[in-house]
Amino acid sequence: MSDRLKVAIVHASDVGSGAERCVISLHKCLLNKGHKSTLYVGEKNTDIRDVVQIPYQRGIPGSRRLARWVERSTGRQDIYNPSFRNLKNLIPSDTDVVHFNSLWGTNGYADLAALPDITRNISGVITEHQNWLLTGHCACFHDCERWKSGCGNCPDLTIPPAIPKDGTRKNWKRKRNIIQKSDIVLVTVSDWLKKKSGESPIWDNKRILRIYNGIDLQIFHPVSDETRLRLKKRLGIPENKIAILLTGQTLGGFKEGGGIATQGYDVINKLIAAYQIVPVLVGRVSKEAQSLINGLSVAIPFQKDPEDMAGCYQAVDITLVTSVVEAFGRIAAESQACGIPVVSFDTGGLAEVVLNEVGGLSVKKGDTEGLIAALKRMIEDENLRRRLGEQGVRYVVENFEEGLIADQYIELFFERIENRLREKMS
Repeated sequence: MSDRLKVAIVHASDVGSGAERCVISLHKCLLNKGHKSTLYVGEKNTDIRDVVQIPYQRGIPGSRRLARWVERSTGRQDIYNPSFRNLKNLIPSDTDVVHFNSLWGTNGYADLAALPDITRNISGVITEHQNWLLTGHCACFHDCERWKSGCGNCPDLTIPPAIPKDGTRKNWKRKRNIIQKSDIVLVTVSDWLKKKSGESPIWDNKRILRIYNGIDLQIFHPVSDETRLRLKKRLGIPENKIAILLTGQTLGGFKEGGGIATQGYDVINKLIAAYQIVPVLVGRVSKEAQSLINGLSVAIPFQKDPEDMAGCYQAVDITLVTSVVEAFGRIAAESQACGIPVVSFDTGGLAEVVLNEVGGLSVKKGDTEGLIAALKRMIEDENLRRRLGEQGVRYVVENFEEGLIADQYIELFFERIENRLREKMS
């Protein structure tokens, strides 16, 4: 067995926010460590080395149109995509491992039905960055537990990826049937998500393990006070105010429309009159969000480039994360990597990223008054901010550094190869 891996990574896109940065990070780490990695994406937007857009395949004439009609009429999800099914021919036969990531998004680029054929000849790994692989349609099940017993009678079909009719029961059954026919291991990005996945009948008798998301510490790192002042000036952030960052779900709700973002604005509005603070809003809805702030705020558009996003963290004093559902909590991890303490809810995977009194202050999910009290402490105490910032950097270095995470994947990939060889010899 060669000590040089040949890995095919599959994901929706090569540019975006959380999941995309994780995928690109692993891809680059594999290449830098001397392995062969090819990233196959539904939508290619960069010139990153060895990234391949999955080529269009027409399929049977009229079949795509028929599949879309069935999806619209019944609420079924991504039931036929010949381009994705052709991956079994596109991926070289000598590939050691195929590593799937998000299999939804980018206008239905994926098709789960391809998994059994692909993993019949190549060992499979899939990383679940959200909850989609556990449910009948949504990537975020909030407090619903119908996914544990097969979905159906869905309470909210609008949660992304939304469906027009309640096909959740059939979607759930389809996922279970396909996963059970596939030679695949599930990786989750937090212990919380690992526990939830273990409760899903879809993943019965499948191995599930946790590998955290990796953070690029060459990009996300602390800066000097002088550099922070320069960044504030460049971004239009007043130097005489404590800057509080709101981005991701805190700014716009789950997938910028989930209706869970208002707590962040409520918290800021209760403090803005009493303290010299300025909210810094980063995201696609930053301009619209300014109308919800009762005072001065700074709006910055969505930052595609990780270095630009790092500059936003490095320019502020505190990051506020009011997400009520997080599989991991990348914003909190990146902020801490930059030495910026976080105030957040103790929920989902976020509870593993922000340890209370370590890299930030964490309060019970939904406890708005607790968030306000935590923010007051941090606003009033510069030494506390500095101490938590320093501790947060150490915590990220020890747990989420991208090279460390890549090594855990490499170990898993070699293990998958060895298991496949043993099966062939037995």
